[in-house]
Amino acid sequence: MEKDRKNFEEDGRIFDTEQPTGESEADTNDKEEIISDSSGFQVNIQNYDMDYEAMLESYAQNDQQRLRRLASLDDDADGLEEASSEPVPPPGPRRRKRKKRHAFNTFLSILAIIGISVMLAAAILVGANDMLAIFKNEQSIQVVIPENADTSTIAEILQEEGVINHAWLFRIISKVSDNDGKYQHGLFTLDSKMGYQEIMDTLQTPTSRGDETVTIMFPEGWTLRQYADALEQNEVCSAEDFLDRINRSSFGLSFERDVEAGALEFYRMEGYAFPDTYEFYIGEIPESVAKKFLTNFQKKIEPLYDRMEELGMSLEDTITLASIIQAEAGDSENSEIVSSVFHNRLNNPDDFPRLQSDPTGKYARLYIAPYQEYRNEEMLLAYDTYESDGLPPGAICNPGMQAIRAALYPRQTDYFYFCSDLETGEFYFAETLSEHEANLKKAGLT
Repeated sequence: MEKDRKNFEEDGRIFDTEQPTGESEADTNDKEEIISDSSGFQVNIQNYDMDYEAMLESYAQNDQQRLRRLASLDDDADGLEEASSEPVPPPGPRRRKRKKRHAFNTFLSILAIIGISVMLAAAILVGANDMLAIFKNEQSIQVVIPENADTSTIAEILQEEGVINHAWLFRIISKVSDNDGKYQHGLFTLDSKMGYQEIMDTLQTPTSRGDETVTIMFPEGWTLRQYADALEQNEVCSAEDFLDRINRSSFGLSFERDVEAGALEFYRMEGYAFPDTYEFYIGEIPESVAKKFLTNFQKKIEPLYDRMEELGMSLEDTITLASIIQAEAGDSENSEIVSSVFHNRLNNPDDFPRLQSDPTGKYARLYIAPYQEYRNEEMLLAYDTYESDGLPPGAICNPGMQAIRAALYPRQTDYFYFCSDLETGEFYFAETLSEHEANLKKAGLT
């Protein structure tokens, strides 16, 4: 039998069918049956002499291949091909942005935690230092606790006097330690190195000293040496201790930074112990006494800083000039004219290099020379304005407010000379040397 080979293809596969030879094409067509599968692929098979088992096996293999191909096109493995959609942007970059944003937020959170921790640690350290006095400088401080003062008032006094730095913290510690209402009144000597507990214990111990006080009036023009002698005579404190503390101690007052100890200056704080009437405790510590004078001075001088700046004068120059005006004119109405004479000379150094004020030489002789440990001629000459040019190294007394204002608000004159009658106190002013010599005769000085 001659075999006709018919080829058909499904998914790239070739299937052969055989038909007997000797039969016509028409006969063959009569015997053909068309079989189609679901994909539209048609296969002509012979109605006769066909191996149906081979055909079924071929179809089974075909179905498996088709299913595998469909599965490769189906993302969700549901067996159905799905319509294509717009391409989705790759998720990679978005994930990186989210990671970067998350890392930045984490960094900010860490910074915030560190900042809060640092501030909290600093607050704890500051509070602990005040409560335990770990890093404080040692300084004796005398405080007066009024009768019936509550803890809040006492805490404010302690802070104002420099014993503690935080009144609010002292109030809290006092309350939680059950010390409220147990404090005594009177004069207490404390130390800035004391911790809160030691302070509270001291304030609960009745003071051995009484509340006896003394009132002393310090006139304008007195020197620090005269102040010291008056304090000692009234049993407030030792004269030498007072002079040592007021010139060497620091009291935390703003004007102190403008007062430097010059090499030829005898008393650094001469001129700054403001003359006034003061009340002291008998046996008061020198630091407390000195601070009263200097605190009063700061209150008086603060409104005058702008005027000093207008004139281009430093605080030291202002007080030094005011002390000379005070010694020459006192509180008389002539203080502004006396001031004008000195200003005119200071503004004309070529013609009038020296102030030639008698009280300056007197200060050197009476208040410096006797108290020098080793005689310093250079210092004595520097204070004497007959021997040195311009202002002396420091003040020669403690001027009052009128003399300080006169130094800053001089009368506008052309005077370069003045003298006064020692008996009547009358002043004579002159523009020229010849006029001045005539005035000396009038004043009975020649």
